[in-house]
Amino acid sequence: MNQSINISESVKEFIIRSKGQFIDGEWVKCLNGFELPIIEPSSGINIGKLSEADIESVNKAVESSVQAFNPDSEWSNLGPSKRERLLNALATAIEENADQFAELITLELGAPLSATKHFEVNKAVETLRYYAGFPSKIHGDVIDINQDMGDQHFFGYTCKEPVGVVAAIVPWNAPLMIAVWKLAPAIAVGCTVVMKPSEEASLAILRLAELAHEIGFPPGVFNVIVGRGETVGNSLVSHPGINKITFTGSMKIGKEIHKKASDKLIRLSLELGGKSPVIVMPDADLEEAVPGVAMGAFANSGQVCVAGSRVFVHKKIADEFIERIKEFSLGLTVGSGLDEETQIGPVISKKQQQKIESYIDDAWKSGAKLHQKNLSKSNGFFVPPTVITNLPRDSKLLNEEIFGPVMTIEVFEDENDIILQTNSSSHGLAAMVWSESHRNIQILAKKLRVGTVFVNTPAFPPPSIPTGGFRESGIGRDLGASGLEGFLETKSVISKIS
Repeated sequence: MNQSINISESVKEFIIRSKGQFIDGEWVKCLNGFELPIIEPSSGINIGKLSEADIESVNKAVESSVQAFNPDSEWSNLGPSKRERLLNALATAIEENADQFAELITLELGAPLSATKHFEVNKAVETLRYYAGFPSKIHGDVIDINQDMGDQHFFGYTCKEPVGVVAAIVPWNAPLMIAVWKLAPAIAVGCTVVMKPSEEASLAILRLAELAHEIGFPPGVFNVIVGRGETVGNSLVSHPGINKITFTGSMKIGKEIHKKASDKLIRLSLELGGKSPVIVMPDADLEEAVPGVAMGAFANSGQVCVAGSRVFVHKKIADEFIERIKEFSLGLTVGSGLDEETQIGPVISKKQQQKIESYIDDAWKSGAKLHQKNLSKSNGFFVPPTVITNLPRDSKLLNEEIFGPVMTIEVFEDENDIILQTNSSSHGLAAMVWSESHRNIQILAKKLRVGTVFVNTPAFPPPSIPTGGFRESGIGRDLGASGLEGFLETKSVISKIS
């Protein structure tokens, strides 16, 4: 694994230029003395630093977005067609800077450049273009309210209005893509946004804010503040100027945010991760299922909320499937995300590496069988793709989100037992089914209590399809037309006409 870091000049210049906060169309450097290091995960090297936001910065960012949303502001009086043009212009600007965005993400996250460019950057562009089609198509209804009104006549209609200032909190595992999931629908309906990215992966989102200003977003419409959740995040979600919170992250933090939103009675959407089951039926096409299941668990080093990390394979094909999965995982190239040959990069941090390794160690102590390739020693945060079999059913590895390149495989005979296990979980984000039987697919898709069922494919997020979870995996939906609903209020107007 190559420990050298080759950073392009445009990215070096941006890291120097970005101060840590982009507020009201300007770079802002906080003077509280707290700095956040930028750590490249394949080497553990500090490649830069950002100033951390303070309470004053949070207040300034929210006030800026409140003013931008003012009924008399330029933004609030901007017509739908102009919002459409801005969203399309931002998509074009990302395309024109795709290499830079991919490198910024890879430098912080560690994911291979091929993945950050061809998946995350492209998905961000697709999402912006999808929502660019909505601003001129958001409307209410005309309603007949004259029933049983005697000689009096009334005219009634509803209209859809933006909810106001949105606090958007974005995780580190897919920073640009998930940032756009929240930004695009909010902008489409006319909201303003204060976004807090993870302090571990904020560069791409800061660049996004800078680009948005350059292509014509009015100041205050999209502000970005960077800092830790326990300080900056808490101040943001508790701020009285916030009208809606949208959060993607851990179940623990999501529950805390839920309480704060409930105290304020404001709009809230949460996507809180999962423990997504993968069900491989006896008639599955293993030529497609083996690489599909493997990459569904190992892509982005397993740091994906819908990662298919718990695999159930039918007894009839279990031996062959397990051997093929082991062979496939051993053949994956692990290395720096900046290396063109890398398929699996490091995990994002030393802390994350140690957490994943503790899960693996617990599995080994419980008598499970581990299958993973040996990696050369490195200062980076590498965890090899790991296949685990023979785990006891009460193992925490089977029930808790790992967020690493670790797959467990269990053998089953009765699909009803798998459905029961899946539906008894506290999670309910996604599931994957591999089968050639239309009957099997439809039965499982109906019975599984999850937000999305992927059939004969690893999980992926098309912009036109809603994504979100059942039970403790979340509230509300991102993406699709449903993704607009949480950013809108419905106003009713009733007029007496005679």
